[in-house]
Amino acid sequence: MGIRLHSEQHRRIGLALAKRRKALRLTQAIAAKKSGLSLSMLRRAESHGTIPLPQLLRLAQTIGYEIHLKEKSIPSLSDRGDGNLPARHPGLVWSNSKAPKEIYLRKALLNPRFGQLLKLAEEFGIESLTREWSLLREQAPDEAGRVAAEVERILRNMGSATLLS
Repeated sequence: MGIRLHSEQHRRIGLALAKRRKALRLTQAIAAKKSGLSLSMLRRAESHGTIPLPQLLRLAQTIGYEIHLKEKSIPSLSDRGDGNLPARHPGLVWSNSKAPKEIYLRKALLNPRFGQLLKLAEEFGIESLTREWSLLREQAPDEAGRVAAEVERILRNMGSATLLS
């Protein structure tokens, strides 16, 4: 995919899976067979922490884990300090260094570059980008229409990537 997703978090997941399997005195081959995984998928899960969700759920059940989603607090744009936003994202809003964050997001959406949008999504959350994109589509349909296919592809890919992390 080309996007580096929380590799430290993945590594911890892999280590936890391996530790639990070993505590149960299961070999990789036996754990893979019991959970319906290929041996290579189990090895990849333990070494890299990457495994598709359906297979993770089966493996977790096999080794006695439950998977839960936990809601986390996502700060809104108004909750974040500016922290020198113009220096972190030069060139987006050069005429007004005190422009609100929403202006930076909208400017980046109207001139979509994946790397820049990814940095903004990491800083403010994909939800913020998506919200600003919806507002742009309503308030400036001609400008937004010009880049709609590209922006929606990027946001869709980012959304898919966050589901995997």
